Amino acid sequence: MPTAWEESDVLVRLVTTTATAALILVFSVCCFAATDTLTISLETPELGSPSSPPAGGSARSEVKRRTNEVRVGKVGVTAAKATIYQSRSARSPKYCDVNPETLLAIIKEEGPWYGVLMTNGATGWISKHLVRLTGYELVADRSHAGRLATSRGGSGSRAQMFGESIVRTALEYSGVRYVFGGTDPATGMDCSAFVRMVFGQFGVNLPRTAREQAEVGTDVPFDQLQPGDRLYFQCKNGYVDHCGIYAGNGYFVHCSASRGGVAVDSLASDFYWKTLVAAKRS
Repeated sequence: MPTAWEESDVLVRLVTTTATAALILVFSVCCFAATDTLTISLETPELGSPSSPPAGGSARSEVKRRTNEVRVGKVGVTAAKATIYQSRSARSPKYCDVNPETLLAIIKEEGPWYGVLMTNGATGWISKHLVRLTGYELVADRSHAGRLATSRGGSGSRAQMFGESIVRTALEYSGVRYVFGGTDPATGMDCSAFVRMVFGQFGVNLPRTAREQAEVGTDVPFDQLQPGDRLYFQCKNGYVDHCGIYAGNGYFVHCSASRGGVAVDSLASDFYWKTLVAAKRS
């Protein structure tokens, strides 16, 4: 199975592994080849202190942990470059394009389509003939299985739906390049223009600069972030000079100079966690 991915490839891919075997949504993965299962935790990562697989541990505790697990899907890998759509039709809006050897969490199967879990909790659809099953199962702790089912189609509050819509719209700007002072997605944007444009589509009028935007909205404690909250950073200066949109599970979307454009990064990285100074809810 692949053990690495390029962050610039896909913004809304749910399950893919890094060199440290971290899931993009749930942050930690343990792979047990002996039982052919891929075990996931549905807990949000603790920001600022990325988790790592536990070392050692007794056989008894491991057996007990496995008895509390429930199968929630399969693990697949793309056999070629493919598109994940919002519904079971190649004519529907797309979530993203994925490269070959991208790991996917397959949670549904309908006709010629596989349903895969996306970072925003929605189900995306990919043609079966473009996916190769790995033989691994996707497993979750029983105490969290209900939470996973809710994220795959339960009715949320108006605020939750608004936040998820904000995130989906932000991710649609994948491929837009970073240009300092730019305001047009066709030619390039900077971070504050990106945030301003996304929220503007939902009737929220924000100031032009990140520094001004950070003064607008309701303050949100960092341990109570929700998808769609705005994040503000002091990256290089003594004032707010960067911003992004929280996507959930410790990740955020931003138009970044260092990444060359719209990208997803983790708040658990030392750089972003140390420079985060404000969160706002519109």
